[in-house]
Amino acid sequence: MNTELDPATLALEYMRREAEELTPAQFLIRLRQLQLEFADLLELTHVELREEISFASEYGVH
Repeated sequence: MNTELDPATLALEYMRREAEELTPAQFLIRLRQLQLEFADLLELTHVELREEISFASEYGVH
């Protein structure tokens, strides 16, 4: 069983929980965007990730 987190799996799981209706093209664009964002987040250190979470919560991004 593979328990390694990868950007593609995280992006698909995130999109699966969204209620937004997308065309196939919009879906692929959003999927690629999320993959890049998750890849960036996975490269952060623990301290950097905590800073990102703190910054997002200050601006109401969850």
